[in-house]
Amino acid sequence: MHELWNLKTIRKNAWDTAFRRGWRAWLSLVTVGFIFAFLGASNASQISFIDAIDQALGTSDVMLPHNIEILDAYAESIPLMSKLTATESELVMGFVDSATKSSTWVIRLAALNQRYFANNPGEVLANVIIVAVISIILRFCVQNVMVVGQRRYIMETRFSRTVASRRMLAPFHLETLPNVIWVMVCFHFWMLLWSLTIVGGVYKSFQYAMVPYLVAENPRITWREARRMSMQMTDGYKLKMFQAQLSYAYMLILQVIPVIGLLVAVPLESELGAEFYFVLRARDGLDRSLLVEPAFDEPPCVSFPVEEQMQLAPSYVLQDLEVERPRVHRGPLPYPVVDLIYMFFAFCFLGWAWEVGLHFVQEHEWVNRGTLYGPWIPIYGFGGVGIVALLDRFKEHPERLFELAVVLCAILEYLTSFILDFMFNASYWDYTDMLFNVNGRICLAGLLAFGIGGLVGIYIAAPAISRMVGRMPWRRRYAVAGVLVAAFVADLGYCVLHGFNSGAGVGEEL
Repeated sequence: MHELWNLKTIRKNAWDTAFRRGWRAWLSLVTVGFIFAFLGASNASQISFIDAIDQALGTSDVMLPHNIEILDAYAESIPLMSKLTATESELVMGFVDSATKSSTWVIRLAALNQRYFANNPGEVLANVIIVAVISIILRFCVQNVMVVGQRRYIMETRFSRTVASRRMLAPFHLETLPNVIWVMVCFHFWMLLWSLTIVGGVYKSFQYAMVPYLVAENPRITWREARRMSMQMTDGYKLKMFQAQLSYAYMLILQVIPVIGLLVAVPLESELGAEFYFVLRARDGLDRSLLVEPAFDEPPCVSFPVEEQMQLAPSYVLQDLEVERPRVHRGPLPYPVVDLIYMFFAFCFLGWAWEVGLHFVQEHEWVNRGTLYGPWIPIYGFGGVGIVALLDRFKEHPERLFELAVVLCAILEYLTSFILDFMFNASYWDYTDMLFNVNGRICLAGLLAFGIGGLVGIYIAAPAISRMVGRMPWRRRYAVAGVLVAAFVADLGYCVLHGFNSGAGVGEEL
């Protein structure tokens, strides 16, 4: 067999693929490089460039270190921390510190209202940890697969002048997605362990370099197969790969220049890695059954005269990811809209009467407990209508209906309390003294009551209101509904302009 490794040919193919296929092809590589730098998935110098853009846009905040200190102090003051050993406490605080530093945008967002931030450090810390956990899951389940998709896209640019951007999503097929995630997790795990030895990390970075490309070609390949194949492909060529990268000394210099690096170094570096793969893929003695793309056996098509027609894309074993829109049953509303309007005001008034009456019995004083000035509390109206409109289809299954009503009311009540707190520094209810509460915004007893109320609304209140409205003459029916809506809008407009209802026992400023 002729000499496999020809550095001159490798460099020429990489250069031609990156820059001689037309400006659209080059721009697509630049765009892909920018996307992955934005995701923090590749090219450290360009990631620094993205960070610089963030700072230029003012996302950095001088209050950020102080805010992180507040959250750390709160975490240390949690009673549970006092029950942990010194080692356990150090591990927990290490996780908290890591989570706060990796989710600083949540802290910045919460700090838009410093009073809210100071009053709710526990909620902010919980949100930071939730976001950090979600970020970890996204890194393993999305970002790692996107890296494989990037390799796939770059590999295909070797054989076609234009490659559809959707080809980056080809590895996301449900049949192979779990395997792709697992192989990439194993790849990063072993690279992390080897990096602790420093020299071993450098050596393995070349020995395992073909793993992402192998997964990009064959998403069904296992970790052991990919590792073994990569070791076989790079056997005797690791030093040559290192020398080839050093031969692009100017590229190493360009990488540290943010914009120029993105426009020149990123496309060239990407194509050079793919060229390594295709050269080593042609070695004798490999298990060819794992190399499933016959199109990758063809010679590269990298130079296209302007007058030449656009080349058709090759046919690949890995097909495009076809995303079908879910078929959602969009049946009619269970009641006419005018009936739902009456239900809204009925539930608003019943909620208002309940809150006012309960406060009168407990505190012996008459107080308008609503956020607005009229005899209505919107959260009861929206919650009741939401349950009727969304959950009426489950009335044949009372247990499921009850559970869904509890979940729906929990989301609505928590979000309403959060918005009132964050936007207006006001609290209209506080369940801190109740058992099983979440930051005083929702509690188990209240949610169970709402669940029962949902059953009453579906089975009793909604049908009764609908029958009552149905007996009204149609002119009066729409006239009364219009008056109610107009009065509600006027009340809401007045509150927006002059402030929501507040006073003794209601709308307390935090």
